[in-house]
Amino acid sequence: MNKSRNNGKAATIRQIIKAARREFSEHGLDKTNVQKIAERAGVTKQLVYHYYQSKEQLFACVLDESSDDAMTALTGLELDHIRPTEALRLMLSHMFDLYQDDPELASLATEGIRFHDSHTTPRNRFVDLGPVLTKKMRSIIERGIASGEFTTDLNPDLVFTTASLMVSGAFTNRYVIETLGGLDTRQSNNMNIWRKHTEDMILAAITNKVNVDIA
Repeated sequence: MNKSRNNGKAATIRQIIKAARREFSEHGLDKTNVQKIAERAGVTKQLVYHYYQSKEQLFACVLDESSDDAMTALTGLELDHIRPTEALRLMLSHMFDLYQDDPELASLATEGIRFHDSHTTPRNRFVDLGPVLTKKMRSIIERGIASGEFTTDLNPDLVFTTASLMVSGAFTNRYVIETLGGLDTRQSNNMNIWRKHTEDMILAAITNKVNVDIA
């Protein structure tokens, strides 16, 4: 009986999170209505508030789950057996794919930036897994330095941060890219141009020109 009740509770929470994710991505945090989330989830508003004390707490949980899914996918990549230059390209490609395969992710990321800037938020999966992902990228770059593919005067963490901003910006800051660069990254051909530019620019900045041509 308890197992059945727990399974039912878990299923209800999944329904609420799924519905909330859709509502938040469509309307943003401020304009999202908890009643609409409840209707979409097929539950009452009172039940939503039974599990989540506020709309903000529910939003934080949605962000946490989305971060967990994305970061886990990236940290799970097996790259140690791949040449550093290609491993870095593959990592960047997967980062782009996460956004392109999940249309809701960009909206949530944009809302999440504003949310974390204006709220004191509890420890979350992005904070937990961020250092793990940074370590993975650091390992790629350090292997590249050791093999002579990458230049030695690098801060691997800043390289990864720069790459992350270039990737996410294609989805969360389209206005700037279109205004300054003339690329509307909502169009697939322009997105492909930005993807290649990002990969080539990052690699051009760190490649040891004496020993290795850019792949």
